[in-house]
Amino acid sequence: MCGIAGFFNSHFSAEEAQQILHRMNDSLVHRGPDEAGTIAVPELGAGLAARRLSIVDLATGRQPISNEDGSIHVVLNGEIYNHRELRTELESRGHRFSTHTDTEVIAHLYEEHGDDFLQLLDGMFGLAVLDTPRRRLLLARDRCGMKPLYYTHSSSGLLFGSEIKAVLAAGHPAQPDFAAIDTYLSLGYVPAPRTCFEGVEQLPAGQYAVVDRGGLHRKTFWRFTFDHSQPRRDDNEYVEELDSLLTAAVKSHLAADVPVGLLLSGGWDSSLIAATAARLAGRPLKTFSVTFPDAPEADETTYQRAMADYLGSEHHEAEFRAREIPELLSSMVRHADAPSIAYPGLVHSKIAGLSAGHVKTVLSGDGADELFAGYHWLGDFSGYRLRQVLPRNLLRPLADQITHHRWGRLARVLTAPNDQTADNELSRIFTQSEKQALIDSAGERSLPDLTPRNLDPETLASCDSRLERLLARCLTRDLADGLLADNDRTSMASSLEVRMPFLDNSLVDFASRLPADMKRRGTQEKYILRSLAQQLPPTVANRKKQPMRTPMSRAVRGPLRNYTRELLLDTNGGPLRRDYIERHFDRWLASDEFVRKVHALMTFQAWWNEYFAR
Repeated sequence: MCGIAGFFNSHFSAEEAQQILHRMNDSLVHRGPDEAGTIAVPELGAGLAARRLSIVDLATGRQPISNEDGSIHVVLNGEIYNHRELRTELESRGHRFSTHTDTEVIAHLYEEHGDDFLQLLDGMFGLAVLDTPRRRLLLARDRCGMKPLYYTHSSSGLLFGSEIKAVLAAGHPAQPDFAAIDTYLSLGYVPAPRTCFEGVEQLPAGQYAVVDRGGLHRKTFWRFTFDHSQPRRDDNEYVEELDSLLTAAVKSHLAADVPVGLLLSGGWDSSLIAATAARLAGRPLKTFSVTFPDAPEADETTYQRAMADYLGSEHHEAEFRAREIPELLSSMVRHADAPSIAYPGLVHSKIAGLSAGHVKTVLSGDGADELFAGYHWLGDFSGYRLRQVLPRNLLRPLADQITHHRWGRLARVLTAPNDQTADNELSRIFTQSEKQALIDSAGERSLPDLTPRNLDPETLASCDSRLERLLARCLTRDLADGLLADNDRTSMASSLEVRMPFLDNSLVDFASRLPADMKRRGTQEKYILRSLAQQLPPTVANRKKQPMRTPMSRAVRGPLRNYTRELLLDTNGGPLRRDYIERHFDRWLASDEFVRKVHALMTFQAWWNEYFAR
C-alpha cells in the first residue's frame, strides 16, 4: 500500500524534476511513512515517486521498481492478491525477479502482455507504468475503484498522484470547478472523471489512460454488466458457491507479511468476513469497532461485542463523540481533497485512527450492500408505475414549483424524462432552483446537475429491472467515487490499509450473474446472505438490518448548532449566499429530511476554507 505520483512530457530541468518529485512525495507521506523512492527519466520529461506502507516483502519491496534491463518502471498503490500465481507463470516464461513484491510482477506482466495485463490483475490498485522504449506512460485504476488516481494534462505535460494534493504540490494551481460543485450540491459527491478542482480529473474505475506522442487516451479495460445468460439453479447451489468464493477471497486478502486486523460494525457483512478470517487464521485476531455513547439509536455495541466474544478476538473500541465532529470534519476534507456527504467517512476516520495504533492493514465488509441489495430504498416504489400513465411533458414545468420536500421530490420523480433520471431524483439534495439561489457559480452557464451519475450505456443496457439499475449505480457510481473514496482517504490519513474481500473479482462476477431474487426477495434485503449468516452468533444472525448512522443529525440540531451556524453564516469567503442559508437554516434543522442539506453545506464550506479561504 502506497501513495504514488509523477509526471510525463514535462519541461522541468533535472534539478526542478527532483524537487517536484520530492514535494509530491512529501504531500503523500501519510500514505506511506515507511519508505520513499523516486526515479527520473529526463529524455522523456518523466519522473515517478512513491511513498510506501510496507505490508508485502518488507525487505526488498521499495518503489519505483523496474524490469531486468531498466526499460520499464512501475509504481503501485494497492495490493495484487494473485501476484504469486502470476509470478509463477511469468517465471516459467523466462522472466527473472529480484524481489518478492507484487509491484515487480506488474513490470514483467506488462512486458509479456502489454496493456492487456490489466485483465489479469485481481486486486485494488492505482498504478503507473513508464515504458521508456515506447515513450509512453500508462495509468490505471482497479475495477471497483478501491484505489484512487488523479491527473491533470496540459501543454506543460501530465501530472498524476494518488491524491489531488500531490498534483497541487507539483505546481498545478488550485482553482474551483463550479460545474463539479454543481454536481456535488445535487448528489453529495462528484463522480469521476470530474473533481472539484478545475483541470484535475479522477481516472474512473475500470479504466486506464495512455499518454504518448499522440496525447492522452482513456480506455476501459473492465465495466460492470449483468449476465442473464445462465440457467436458474437451486437456491442452495448459489449459497454454496458464495460461501466457497468468500472463503477464497478472505484467504487471499489475509496474505501479508504483517498482522491483519478486522473491522467489526456489528452487521452481517463485516461479521461474515471476520468469522471466515478467524477460521482460516486459526488464531485470535485483533478486531476494531466504533461506539456511539451520544446516540443510542446508532450504537451497535451489543452486536460488535457479541461477535468479538464469538471470535475470541483481542477487541478494541473507540468512542465517537459529537464534540469531535468539527475536528474530524476538518481533517476529513483536508485529506480527501474534496467535499463529500458520505457520513461514514467521519466514523471511518475514528476507527482508522484506532486500528492504525495496532496493525497496518484490516479487512472490512464494504461492498456487500451494493452487490447483494442491502439498502432498504431498493424496494418497490409505486411512483414508477404512475410514470407510465402520467403526461410527464405537460406536468414537468410544475414539478419545480412545488416547495414541499416530499411532494416536490415525488413530482420530480413522476415527471422525469426517463427512469434513470427518476432514480437520481430520489436521492437529490438541492434542486436546480435551490442551487441557483444558493451559490454564486462565477457565471457558469452549462451545469451538469445529476447527469454525471448516469450509468455507462453498456451497463444500463444489461439491467433487466429497476433493482438491477439501482444496484449498478450503487456499485459503479456511489460506491466507487463516494464511499470508497472517503474510506481510502480517511484510512490512509492514519497510514492504514483497508482490504475488502467482497469486492474481489470473483465475488463481483458472481453477483453480476446472480438472479435478482437471490439478492432481494420480497422485503428481505441481502437474501442470499441470510443462510451464511446462520453461522454467526444468534444475536447477530437474527438482527434486523439497519443503515450505518452517526450522531451527526442529533449533533447539528443540538450541541453543535452554534458551530454549524458559525461555519455556514459567519465564515468569510466562498460562493455560498449567506442570506439564503440564513432564511432556511432553522427550517432545515427542524426536520431530518432537511438536515442532509446542512451536512452537504457544512462539508463544502469546510473544504472551501481549507483550500481557498487562505
